[in-house]
Amino acid sequence: MLLSQIHFSMDANTLGETERIVSESDLVQLKACVHLPTVTPQQRAMVETLETTAVLVSPEQIPPDVVTMNTTIECTVVDSANAYHWTLVYPDKADYLMGCLSVLSPAGISLLGARCGQTVVCRPPSGAQILYVIKAILLQPESRHLAQ
Repeated sequence: MLLSQIHFSMDANTLGETERIVSESDLVQLKACVHLPTVTPQQRAMVETLETTAVLVSPEQIPPDVVTMNTTIECTVVDSANAYHWTLVYPDKADYLMGCLSVLSPAGISLLGARCGQTVVCRPPSGAQILYVIKAILLQPESRHLAQ
């Protein structure tokens, strides 16, 4: 049995709090992005790490408290008053000033698959570690199926 099949058959609600949950469709699109000419080897490596460590599930199995693509979140920096409202987007839609954070940025890839309330570690090119706490999920597209 393939690893993705094992993950697909798991109930996402029984997963541990530190496991990253990523929809199979988000990962497929993300893997397509790493072939863009502007993507760096470091960004490719971040996606490869995500692919090998995340729990892959169908979009319908994504819990409503998980950061997925096109999710809008509120997060803060640990030990700081800095708060951010970001929507996680693919690189072609990124506009930091408008709150659209590229999934291929260090913060973006760190947030993908994390849960509300979780603290994630971001390692930007400067090397200075930043800890973000996900305070709220303001909109998550996958949770729309729960309302139907």
